Amino acid sequence: MRIIRLLGAALVALALSSVHAQIEGTILSEGFEDNFKADPNCKQGICNVPEGWGVWYVPRTENDPPGVNFQPQADRAAGRARSGSSAQRLWVESATFTGGIYRIVTGVPVGARVRFTIWGQVWSTNDNSPISSRPSRDIRVKVGIDPLGGDNGRPSPFNGQVIWSSEQEAKDAYVQFSVEAEARAPTVILYTYTTMKDSVRHNEVFWDDASLESIAPPATPTPEATATAEPTAPVAAQAQPTPIPTPQPAVTYTVKAGDTLFGIALAYNVTLDELYKNNPGVRAETLQIGQVLIIKPGAPANPAPPEQATAPPNAVPGDAPTTATPSAGQACVQAFFDDNGNGLRDEAEELVLDIAFTVTAGGTVFGSYVTTGNEPHCFDLPNQAYTVAARAPEQYVATTPLNDTVRVNGARTFFSVGLRRLSDGFADVSITPTPQPPAMPDSNTTLGVLTVAGGVLLLIGVIGLAFSVVLRARRL
Repeated sequence: MRIIRLLGAALVALALSSVHAQIEGTILSEGFEDNFKADPNCKQGICNVPEGWGVWYVPRTENDPPGVNFQPQADRAAGRARSGSSAQRLWVESATFTGGIYRIVTGVPVGARVRFTIWGQVWSTNDNSPISSRPSRDIRVKVGIDPLGGDNGRPSPFNGQVIWSSEQEAKDAYVQFSVEAEARAPTVILYTYTTMKDSVRHNEVFWDDASLESIAPPATPTPEATATAEPTAPVAAQAQPTPIPTPQPAVTYTVKAGDTLFGIALAYNVTLDELYKNNPGVRAETLQIGQVLIIKPGAPANPAPPEQATAPPNAVPGDAPTTATPSAGQACVQAFFDDNGNGLRDEAEELVLDIAFTVTAGGTVFGSYVTTGNEPHCFDLPNQAYTVAARAPEQYVATTPLNDTVRVNGARTFFSVGLRRLSDGFADVSITPTPQPPAMPDSNTTLGVLTVAGGVLLLIGVIGLAFSVVLRARRL
């Protein structure tokens, strides 16, 4: 019986290892070599992508400045491939675009850790130079994964769910872009993202060698041992394993009608000072129904140990120790009206009120804030990576991602959200030609024409008179 039980446990372990072997490895590989087809979602021009891929972009409005937010063209490019014979090309001429390509991937094991990798290169120039000569300013390139599968399976790069990679400089040379996420649904969506500021002659980006890999399978419970060999001799007591710390979630409260900060503090047995400290920017006079307050902040599973000041190896006793990198930094947020749609806050663009920001890490909320127009607002945070997300009301449309991963490392990092109003539009800054009155003939030209006409008439009259005199003479 014991042998049968042991054999059963071995079969279970073998089955689990087989499942893990199937889950781990390459889920998707794309070399952008062939099978290019037209994307029906494009409105105009050339829009060819490999089967299964699509093009997304921020559409142009009638009030956008000239040359801004044009639909990118897409096609197979043979001239700038990283490997093989071709790559995916996106481009506009004498214009700018914000957009990229996307791929919906199904059948991903929920809970698996996946990594999206792709190589990208930018060519931006105001002439026909093969390198980026006089390029556009503020070219921003990155990639992202939506681990929740978009909006009911539909791609939506600015829905606040997408986890984005860091931005990199990629002019005239291929650079690897990579981002990881835990699949929260059986469908994930992959994105590339490019935007630029200046409508130079050529704004082009090339993508090649994309892959999606499962780098860690979903967590599975360890099967319980069904049988153990009976010891023939007393077994020494084994050391108990150190318990793994678990993250402590934040204690939060959603404001309801009639609530006051004092009453909330009293109900949760905290002081007003603690409430103010846990919710920077919150004031009694600006408290709003539905606002989420942090009563007690959460704690990560493995908090970073505080950095200790160390002395150099050859330090003389009495010398001041070398200052190490601070163990905490700041993540600063703001929301602004992106009037020109370039994804950057320009000097004349104002801040947006009532935009909610949340800072999380590993499912723990570390801070929340609602904009008041006095931004940027900065959260004091331990050094580690965080997800910063913004929630915008329905009357706005985003021109930048609504969430991103920021890394706090002893200094300030910034996350800005660009928004546009759906209702009141934007000032039209395009140049409208001034109507010109119909051209009037020049007075000197008119006088000349009349003089010539009068001379011709006089000559005709003289010839007629002479002809009349000749006829009379013949009659006589």
